[in-house]
Amino acid sequence: MRTVNLPNKLLVAGILSAFVWGCGKSGGGGGSGGTTIPASGSGGTTPSGGSTGNGGSVAAGGTKGSGGTPASGGTTASGGTTTGKGGSGTGGQGGSADAASTSTLCTVGAWPAADPSVPGPFATTTENNVGPQAGVGVDGGAPPQFTMFRPTDMAQGGLCHPVVTWGNGTGATPSMYKTLLGGLASHGFVVIASDSPNVGSGSPAPMVVGVTWVLQQNDDPTSVLYQRIDTTHIGATGHSQGAFATTSAGADSHITTIAPICGASSQRNLHGPALLLCGGNDTNVPCDGTVQTAFNGITNVPIELADYLSADHANWISFNYRTGSSFSAIETAAIAWMRVQLMGDSALRSRFYGASCGLCTDSAWKITQKSMD
Repeated sequence: MRTVNLPNKLLVAGILSAFVWGCGKSGGGGGSGGTTIPASGSGGTTPSGGSTGNGGSVAAGGTKGSGGTPASGGTTASGGTTTGKGGSGTGGQGGSADAASTSTLCTVGAWPAADPSVPGPFATTTENNVGPQAGVGVDGGAPPQFTMFRPTDMAQGGLCHPVVTWGNGTGATPSMYKTLLGGLASHGFVVIASDSPNVGSGSPAPMVVGVTWVLQQNDDPTSVLYQRIDTTHIGATGHSQGAFATTSAGADSHITTIAPICGASSQRNLHGPALLLCGGNDTNVPCDGTVQTAFNGITNVPIELADYLSADHANWISFNYRTGSSFSAIETAAIAWMRVQLMGDSALRSRFYGASCGLCTDSAWKITQKSMD
């Protein structure tokens, strides 16, 4: 273990074939526990918010909107965070026509602690070809859409789901990373992954387009994501070319944390903490080259460079899902980081923060920190 506290090139080589890549730890929870279904963006039946006009019991606070000014019914209708319209002098309609559009079907809050090295409590569903076309297609073809990995039951637990946008390595697709992406979904994240094999190209950037689309779905009553998204906690991660695209996407104001893997570039407009993950045996994008330069150039947010000494550019990727098996060390670190930053999982915070952090005292890692107190 080595811990250092300190006050661009783009990846040329493509992703190696899945038949060549090794796995430091096979298995993981990618794409588990759910069916793969085609999606048109609707994502299922319209989520009800209770009966029409539900916003608590008939504008509680007095019968027929009594209790002060006409139809005031107090400042809010009962029912948790649901905002009741109370009508406009209608005598306690409880927001009858507007309740469905103003109700909140989930709660933003801290999530229960969970072990990031194994799949989480959610069965998962993978939806192919969702969202708009974005980025650059194969050999100049039509721009691709997205793959979404999400909890099957978006209402399970009642909490609003944070979002993670993913970027592939050169020539790769989300299916090559299904253990990690499905694993994130099993922990409660909604993962939107561009299908582009060159995710660093395109304007607007595909990773940002994916975030925009998910936020739109949160406002769409016909979507399975309708009012189930935590719009204030959005992260970005990706591999190789996707890692460089991740640091670029981090300039978007919606993205509050990043965790690029095997690649990074200096980004002075980040909006939250950054974890730069790399492999000590990576000769394509060495930790002590481009990634170190990016670490040095990022000065406006807490940042950690985590070098997993035995990893190369791709051997950390788990390809074969087996129930109960563990994620690789880098996959585990990415999931743990997103849980800390986007779910408020305080039990995992000490894994990254402080000079004696969990990774800092693990001889398998070399950790360099700035402002990670």
